[in-house]
Amino acid sequence: MTVPKIKHKKTIIIIGIIAILILSILLSYFIVLKIGENHLRNQLSHTDDVLGSYDSDEADAYHGGKAYYYNKDLINILCIGVDKQNAKEKSDHQADAIYLVSADVKNKKAKIIAISRNTLTDIDVYDMNGDFLATDRKQICLSYAYGNDDEQSSLLTQKSVSRLLYDLPINGYYTIFMDSISDIVDSVGGVNVTIPEDMTKANKQWTKGAKITVTGKSALSYISYRQDSSDLRLQRQKQFVKNFISAAKTAVSKDISLPFDMYNKLAKNTVTNVNSSSAVYLASEIIKSEFEVLQIPGKVGFDGTYETFEADETALYEFVLDAFYKTEK
Repeated sequence: MTVPKIKHKKTIIIIGIIAILILSILLSYFIVLKIGENHLRNQLSHTDDVLGSYDSDEADAYHGGKAYYYNKDLINILCIGVDKQNAKEKSDHQADAIYLVSADVKNKKAKIIAISRNTLTDIDVYDMNGDFLATDRKQICLSYAYGNDDEQSSLLTQKSVSRLLYDLPINGYYTIFMDSISDIVDSVGGVNVTIPEDMTKANKQWTKGAKITVTGKSALSYISYRQDSSDLRLQRQKQFVKNFISAAKTAVSKDISLPFDMYNKLAKNTVTNVNSSSAVYLASEIIKSEFEVLQIPGKVGFDGTYETFEADETALYEFVLDAFYKTEK
């Protein structure tokens, strides 16, 4: 009569051990998330705040008879796509794609803000020796070209974006190169899109209105193809980013370890000051968030040589207040 009791006791022990292991894994995961959150919130650069100090009890800005306070629940990460194959290339390059991811972790909302590479703004200019020369009004994509390495180039681009958006605090940057695009897109199983324009010069099947799934092999061509205007490409990239996030949400819901695995896989061909725990934390928050893809207001122009994008200063100021500030403390 004692044998069944012994077996039953062993079963209870095994179940207890499994429960402890599961609890330990979950606890470790949430610890990683908390470490990641703290890292991002403590990692702010270029905080010569034009709109306010963000730490005082006073409003950070006043506009239209209203007081505005910076939304401290936001985590802002700048994503930079560079026009070179990988991090090993040493020649000068520019920031070909610039997107600011702004996650409101309290209200579970996220904004992805597309910034035209041709946006005219004040950027820091350096000479061949890396010595600072002046701050000059140029296309924002050129910020990347003035760095001595990808880390400095990324920080210079981050600084220019912060300055463009009235010295918005940016918690970190994540810079990727063209060789990484394929792995990123394939990691979510491809991205479904509707071709917004005639792109048959890039692919005979890419006729306007065609519905296709962009996979790793074709992703770079799809997002980088340009005919006459960079603005058309930016609109296509916005659609792609929106659909990519939908695909990523589905993929991560099936495999919660995907952000961490992809971070490690791409580590050799990316440059970032966002560590793995922060990446996992941010991915976990975005997955739970409603998101929208926006673009800073302005108009396309031409400086006689290159296409430009001129931000509408009044509209941009209001855009920044609406996206990053709130009217209550």
